[in-house]
Amino acid sequence: MRTHDHDLVFQGERPDFAGKVLEQLVGQEYRTHDQVYSPHQVFARVEGQWWRMFADGPMLYIQRWERGPEAFAVPEDGMFWPLRDLARELDLWGEVLHGWSYGVRNAVPCLTLTLESGLQITFFSGNDHAWSDFDVTRWTFSTLPQRTAGVPDTTSADTP
Repeated sequence: MRTHDHDLVFQGERPDFAGKVLEQLVGQEYRTHDQVYSPHQVFARVEGQWWRMFADGPMLYIQRWERGPEAFAVPEDGMFWPLRDLARELDLWGEVLHGWSYGVRNAVPCLTLTLESGLQITFFSGNDHAWSDFDVTRWTFSTLPQRTAGVPDTTSADTP
């Protein structure tokens, strides 16, 4: 049995991101000795409002945040929390959000931000506790040719 084989617990506010501009997306890493968790927390600025998002065990947190994230460190204990500008790294500045969703991946909550361009960013855990990685995927939509009744189908590869 895994550490967290029970239901996902959501804590916080459910923001309405649909149709709003993503102004900034910052990942805060957590580094301790030889381990790096990136991003450990994610901060998104949408229409001037910062949102802090992170997972802790079976719990997903989304909170309004008063200001942008700040890097900090406790070097004597070998702990560091640097920032990573994901909006610049992934060329997302000014993208319009379609929405967000959450679920469970590796028995820990994951969070997906979906952009109107079809890009999706999913933050997830690889260590049964907190986020440690993210995936970027792009969805594309295609349309199949319309068929009209009584008109021969010319889309077939077998057509001479």
